[in-house]
Amino acid sequence: MNYLNHWLARPYQIERQINKWQKDKNNKDILDIDFVTQYVGLKAYGITVTNKAIPSDKKKKLLFSVPHAHEPAGTVACMNVINQLLTDQNLDGSQSDILDRHNILDNCVLSFIADANPDGRSRSPVDFWDGTKYTNDEFWTFMRGRDPETKKMWKRMGRWSIRNETPETIGIVYEQLSAHEYVEPNRDFESAFFRLVKIIWNKYGYGRWLDLHQTEFENSKYNAMIILPIVQNELPEHIQKANVEWANEIVKQWQKAGAEPMPESKPLGYTGEQGEYFRKTWREFMPMISEITTEVQNNNTRTHPNFQAELQEIAIKTSIYLLMGYTKNT
Repeated sequence: MNYLNHWLARPYQIERQINKWQKDKNNKDILDIDFVTQYVGLKAYGITVTNKAIPSDKKKKLLFSVPHAHEPAGTVACMNVINQLLTDQNLDGSQSDILDRHNILDNCVLSFIADANPDGRSRSPVDFWDGTKYTNDEFWTFMRGRDPETKKMWKRMGRWSIRNETPETIGIVYEQLSAHEYVEPNRDFESAFFRLVKIIWNKYGYGRWLDLHQTEFENSKYNAMIILPIVQNELPEHIQKANVEWANEIVKQWQKAGAEPMPESKPLGYTGEQGEYFRKTWREFMPMISEITTEVQNNNTRTHPNFQAELQEIAIKTSIYLLMGYTKNT
């Protein structure tokens, strides 16, 4: 699969593909669409696939999400996996290798928030980050904004106002909430991300949640890793165990694909103010479900965008297979 030929990451591309799926009569009984509208007028979608003829109360339920606009490979992977679940084909028309599609649809509810911040994604200067056009220092100024004094990356914020803070440019990681307020999506319940999670959570509930992210792995020998919850060591023992087993299986499948992932998965290491953002916004979910995060290398020639998307797709499929109890390799 050449993802670059079907790199569906921009809001208009996602919306166009959703419309195409909805118009296909074959998807009537297996596709459910929810959305919230951002302040700027763009829609963030929750895309759920399941056999709606079978009640969902006893099904296994898994949520996939991509909160950050500067991390498009997860979005591309979600869109291709959804297409495989709906049509048994990749977006390029080639045959899907997904295992036992109909059994998955009969027994699972799979929901995808493929792009939680179309506002930020629409402001990205490029469709993907491959390390050839911008250095990481330049990339980070697009991500978080440019500091008016240093001309480098501006500070990381949760929810903030231009009435109080004045970056030279506003980073694409942020969603505009009002005429003056902005927010990083996975740090505040007023974001489109969490508003959408609330809608689909109330409809389905979930037993597992895979959050799809990217980072630069600058000066690292690794190009992928799984991050466990920041409160991993405080969680019920059965959830701790499920998180580690899940993480280990994705790492194993990445290694088979030729990636160089960090072999041991560890809890999110933020402390202080940054750590408190995550404890505040995620503590509601973490004790209830198994939840882990992917990190795939971004903006580096070492990990081409095609491979970025492939690794995210491997993580998604591996998660589905584990949910189903399959042991066959992806």
